[in-house]
Amino acid sequence: MAMILSSAAAWAQSTDQNYPTAISFPEISGAIRARDMGDARLTTYYYAFSGRQGDIFVNVVTKNFTGDIDVFNADGVRPLTKMVIYTGAEPGETGRLIYLRKSERLLLRIQGRSPNDDPATYRIKFGGSFVALAAGDIDDAPTIAGAQPDGAIRVNSVGTILPPVGKPVPERKPKQTVVESTAVNEPPVIVDEEKLDPAPAPGKGIGLPRAAPPARTSSRRGRTTAARPAQPPVRVVRSTPPPVEKKPDPLASIRLSIQLKAGETIYRPMSEVLRFSVNNGVLVVVGKDGKTSRYSILDVAKVTIE
Repeated sequence: MAMILSSAAAWAQSTDQNYPTAISFPEISGAIRARDMGDARLTTYYYAFSGRQGDIFVNVVTKNFTGDIDVFNADGVRPLTKMVIYTGAEPGETGRLIYLRKSERLLLRIQGRSPNDDPATYRIKFGGSFVALAAGDIDDAPTIAGAQPDGAIRVNSVGTILPPVGKPVPERKPKQTVVESTAVNEPPVIVDEEKLDPAPAPGKGIGLPRAAPPARTSSRRGRTTAARPAQPPVRVVRSTPPPVEKKPDPLASIRLSIQLKAGETIYRPMSEVLRFSVNNGVLVVVGKDGKTSRYSILDVAKVTIE
């Protein structure tokens, strides 16, 4: 039964601080997948729980995990405790004791990465004045219609979206040239450009198919042979591919909204945003033009994608 509860608690992992995952059991567990070589970004998950007046016991067991585990006061994001964890040869275990003077809503942040190709795992147990939350106590994060499930979008170390695995590559057809003859009632001939003569020198016209040499005029026993009439010239018409219709940018109608506690709201089109993240209590927004904006998380009231 404990294994079933633990698996259910780790089923959903929120990466949005404004919509954390509600902790409904006194134990949670999860895993952080290894990133590509050279990708030093950290993976961050947010959980929410409550506590009554008294001591809350937090026990943490990690394996192949390097990073930080923090507990904040949900109102104002005031730090209550911090656990810095480094990877060792054996699973590591640590714990903290948090004293609350009154009942409060708390925010748990797990931020780390795997130092190798194996996933990093964590298991956290709560005790004392810990109070579990129901799934309805936390608002669900907004979803974008048509978005792919977790893991379906791959990115590289700089955040560029990579094409899906297994996407068929269209077969490239050989380029052909239509050669129109000037003779009457003769259909056009399709030939490969590779069989044409090399490109001529400037001023000598375009390359044409190799033609047979003209017949020689000879005289034998007083008889002459007339030369064969020259073949009519041919004109090469190079086919031009049809214009490619530019697909509309799906992010053109979506924007990033940052609402500050001072009342100001900042909007950025998602088509101009390369990535945004929260590092050490600072919201960092990086644009595709290289411009970087930073906002203290203490000044931010809400971050949404509209």
